[in-house]
Amino acid sequence: MLCERLRQLTNEKGWSLQQLAEISDLPLETVRNIYYGKTPDPKISTVLKLANSFNLTVNCLMGQCSHTPQERAILINYRNCGKHGKSIIELIAKYEASAMKKEREKEGRHMIPCIIPQGTVCHGIIYDMCETVELETDSKDAYIAIRMVSNDLAPTYCKDDVLLFENRFPMHGEKAAFYKGDRIYIRKFLEEGNGYRLKCLHNQDEDIILRRMDEVDYIGTCVDVVRD
Repeated sequence: MLCERLRQLTNEKGWSLQQLAEISDLPLETVRNIYYGKTPDPKISTVLKLANSFNLTVNCLMGQCSHTPQERAILINYRNCGKHGKSIIELIAKYEASAMKKEREKEGRHMIPCIIPQGTVCHGIIYDMCETVELETDSKDAYIAIRMVSNDLAPTYCKDDVLLFENRFPMHGEKAAFYKGDRIYIRKFLEEGNGYRLKCLHNQDEDIILRRMDEVDYIGTCVDVVRD
């Protein structure tokens, strides 16, 4: 639960509730109610401020950081290693990341993975059937992309459009990609009363209604569209 996660993070930081309220720019009473579980399902705008105060994504704040199968395997192996093994893994990862960063900066290139669906996307993109290629982009905020292979989401997005996504949860009215079950959905995020709606961009599928924002994982918020 969010309240338990907040207790863990504030203890790690050594923050008081007053400090957390000031850093997140939220009323102390709001923070206190979430901290003690009196507000179990706060507004997404409130959760975003809390996540930003800890320099975390919303998923990580909720304790639901998503990982690829390869990342999960590495994490499991890392946890099962002894002190010496962990040191070697950390050293190699640090070296490789630094080397790749320098190489890309030298070339002036920003490369991100691009997901290419198979078939139509009107009822969601089946993740396991996607092809992934590397894409060069000028958008420094983008960390992943999805190429449209059909006109299922027209006129919002058309065939061959490349959607660029930033690694953050969307604000009200923004379009984003969400992961639910085995499918990726590109939807418009809306706050509605005590719940949330992932509004369909076409008339071939139903909206996804959520009572809690942790019922789905987010991939990112669309920050740009590249059209040929």
